[in-house]
Amino acid sequence: MAFRIACSILVVSVLMSPHTQAQEVVEIGSRLELMVDEFLIDSMSEDCRLQLHRPVRQEIVLETDAPWEGNASGYQSVFKDGDLYRMYYRGCHYLHSGPPAQVIEDHPWYLCYAESDDGITWRKPELGLVEFNGSVANNIIVAPESLTEIGGDPAHTAVFKDANPNCPDDEKYKIVILGNKPHGLYALKSGDGIHFSLMSTEPIITEGAFDSQNLAFWDPVREEYREYHRGFKAGRRDIMTATSQDFLNFPAPEWLAYPDAPPQQLYTNQIQPYYRAPHIFMGFPMRYTDRGWSGPMLDLPGLDERVIRGKSHPRYATTVTDAVFMTSRDGLNFKRWPEAFIRPGPKNRGSWVYGDNFVFWGMVETASHIADTPNDLSLYATEGYWEGPGTSTRRFTMRIDGFVSAYAPFSGGEFVTKPLIFDGGNLTLNVETSGPGSVQVEIQEADGTPIDGYTLDECPPIFCDDLRHTVRWEYEGGDVRALAGKPVRLRFALKDADLYAFQFVPYEPEPERPDTMSLGALPRKNRDREPFIAIEDDFADVPAATSPSAEDLNPRVAEGASGWHISQGEPDRVQVLDDDPPGSGNAGQTHHLKAERRQESYHEGGSAWVLLSPQDAADTTRGKMEVTARIWVPSTNRDRVDIDAYDEPPSVFMRRAFHVRFHPNGDVSYYKEGENVIPELKIELDAWQDVFIRADLAVATFDLTVGETTVTGLPFAVSSIRRVQALEFGPNTSNCTLYVDSVKIEIFP
Repeated sequence: MAFRIACSILVVSVLMSPHTQAQEVVEIGSRLELMVDEFLIDSMSEDCRLQLHRPVRQEIVLETDAPWEGNASGYQSVFKDGDLYRMYYRGCHYLHSGPPAQVIEDHPWYLCYAESDDGITWRKPELGLVEFNGSVANNIIVAPESLTEIGGDPAHTAVFKDANPNCPDDEKYKIVILGNKPHGLYALKSGDGIHFSLMSTEPIITEGAFDSQNLAFWDPVREEYREYHRGFKAGRRDIMTATSQDFLNFPAPEWLAYPDAPPQQLYTNQIQPYYRAPHIFMGFPMRYTDRGWSGPMLDLPGLDERVIRGKSHPRYATTVTDAVFMTSRDGLNFKRWPEAFIRPGPKNRGSWVYGDNFVFWGMVETASHIADTPNDLSLYATEGYWEGPGTSTRRFTMRIDGFVSAYAPFSGGEFVTKPLIFDGGNLTLNVETSGPGSVQVEIQEADGTPIDGYTLDECPPIFCDDLRHTVRWEYEGGDVRALAGKPVRLRFALKDADLYAFQFVPYEPEPERPDTMSLGALPRKNRDREPFIAIEDDFADVPAATSPSAEDLNPRVAEGASGWHISQGEPDRVQVLDDDPPGSGNAGQTHHLKAERRQESYHEGGSAWVLLSPQDAADTTRGKMEVTARIWVPSTNRDRVDIDAYDEPPSVFMRRAFHVRFHPNGDVSYYKEGENVIPELKIELDAWQDVFIRADLAVATFDLTVGETTVTGLPFAVSSIRRVQALEFGPNTSNCTLYVDSVKIEIFP
């Protein structure tokens, strides 16, 4: 080598700050937090909003056209059980529509079963359990005759797999069912999800109307059973709830509350803990709206069938149903969106009818039809209710976690969270942007002060479509472990972007990146590294008094090491000489480096750079750097020469750290928005002079010693710089030369 190279939702406390009144601190731990409400939001700009997303209509996956099923086959329950998808639904038929409905005869109401291997293609197994018209070749699992002891009604049921870890094996599957001896909700149990029996002849709940799908489940966060059922509140269809420890004894129920939502008729509730964030309850009620007879009602699809149904009851003709979306963090108070989650739709037949858009209880993940993409979230809803021999089951898909997003247009918007306490080492986002769109994240102190290393400017704009994108800041990478357990705020800046959810997760080491700084990719700081010397050179090993060869100008540095790099200049602009004194042409005993620019631009004149290896540069982050150099500044220079540091590869000249300049009149200056002369310092011209720079990259300041005098606390040229990738030794302008006798760069990570 030419140059020698050295080798439960918990509000935990109340904060007071000069900027805010009393502020609750929300402990989120490592929970996935969805943007489905304002619970975690403290402030939001006018251009940012929470936006409801509607699922996408997909294919019909099931028709309930068997003789024991029918056109009123509703109250479906669906869930994934291991590798098997299960669906339970009522076999029910109404004859009060037109001729298509007369194809199937009226029959008792049953509970039926279907299953699938992928959630898309469903089959109806022949279970051999219940006889229908002389045959057991059907998929019926519960019939009225098996429920005579309680006067049970198989049509009003909800089926779930009990997630209680202490649940006995023979009770793993449960049914909530309407009975009338006395009137109330009862419980059935099963060990296999097919063969059910009564758990008790006593009702578990007695207060309510129950004329809908009434349901219950195990709440894994609060470790209790919770039920939701239908009642009438002041003549309006509404929802009640209660909790229990043993499932068989529920206290008197309470009405749900919907702050800031207008009164509306909610036919069902479909409430469940969201499987990825079970501290959040989600409901998809079927909303009941009787529009009455009017011109627009007469213009809706299926007028002939509507008129026939209206003869049985006017509301059968004039009521339309759609689906809405609501969420809660306590199971009692719900944010309910007034806009529809599923609208009645564009079909010309079999739509805009009473009973359509009934969302099944439960949601499952299914494979996307688009290759190389994450799973979809599938929901199912009824279609064609009452109108023919059966109903259709329409599958709807949406992005995982994609119910609501914090959204801002291309012009940009932002929001800030309340103070949070998290547990984890990385922050991940479920986020979607356009090509030029972006998301940036800032972590703040609880009082709103940006935390150094995690500011918005230090977060490169994120552009992606990812369910779990790790946020990385310029100098700290994705490591947020130092902030865990203390109150912080998150500031999100959005630009043509949707943020659906965020989560703090266990720390994962930084991924391997291309080992080249020209791509702007560096490894992350090795926090366990001891102080080290990046380069120490007195040029003694380089032949002197000759123009350097190509290898002298761009020496091959061992992989992973730091070394010299010559980025500009003809061969004789940067060379190692032995003249004494420098510039005299008289041979001496020691070698030194000359960097010269003649009457030419910086692209033509010479500069010598110390290019730090990717890991050495990374380890300067928020550390300290000491530069010791012995230099000679000629009095014949036209202008200044420099020792400068950059957080970028050589010759870019944008991200300046410390900038030290030596003038031909002996002045010493630094650059910060212009030239700043340091009165206390003078450089001795036409003589070897010791210069010492001690830079603190954590605070973006440096101390400068020239000769025997030191000045402290000088600012970096760019105050946000926290890392050094390269240092330049050479002229700043034309007709200048800098001689360097020795250089030592030591780094303290």
